[in-house]
Amino acid sequence: MQLLGLVLLASVVWYGFADRSGAVISAFDGHAALMVLGGSLAAVMVSSTATTTFRTLACLRELVPGLGVLGRQTATMEAERLELSGLWLAGKRAQAVELAERSAAPVIGRMLELVLGRAPEAAIRTAFTELRHAELSRWQPAIGNWELLARLAPSFGMVGTITGMIKLFQSMGNENMNLGSAISLALLATLYGVAFGAGVAGPIGHYLRNHLDERLGLLERAEQSVAALIASTARDTPVQGR
Repeated sequence: MQLLGLVLLASVVWYGFADRSGAVISAFDGHAALMVLGGSLAAVMVSSTATTTFRTLACLRELVPGLGVLGRQTATMEAERLELSGLWLAGKRAQAVELAERSAAPVIGRMLELVLGRAPEAAIRTAFTELRHAELSRWQPAIGNWELLARLAPSFGMVGTITGMIKLFQSMGNENMNLGSAISLALLATLYGVAFGAGVAGPIGHYLRNHLDERLGLLERAEQSVAALIASTARDTPVQGR
């Protein structure tokens, strides 16, 4: 993946020196946009594995209503956590077991397992540390890539501008050259880079980070629920010999 990223990066720089003399100046310049997006994708590929690169792009579905999974799954898990706790405290142990068995969330099954085993505090802490690490290992690299793009996209815009200015200086002897239009075309790459970094990649990274924080907060609440349920079970169990 890193080799492909380097090849793509070299291709983007090479493309920056392509002939743009016939380009029409407008609000949209495909040449500049391709350099920014291609360079950004190359940076992700160089810094990531194939799986992380795919997950970085797949995170875009989180922005589409009905397609996102991170926020929706967290909401479902929170509802199941509350339902499990309520059933257990109400003495409906069989229904609590059924809920955990049909739940698609590993944390719900883990909660019931710990409660049934009356796990000590150290075991509960270890179990939820593993669950947190699993969530972080899945989402953190992809979110980190979007945060990386927020910082790097303006730089790739500058790459487009620099290559455009080099072509401009090479053609300055041409009497038919429109100097103002050529400079405007070169600067569009910087505009797209700043807009993509500050207006797209940055907000996406922030949005995903908030969802991940909500998931980690859920795991913390689930850990507290397990401790509370075990404590309630211990109070309800009669002491032998009395």
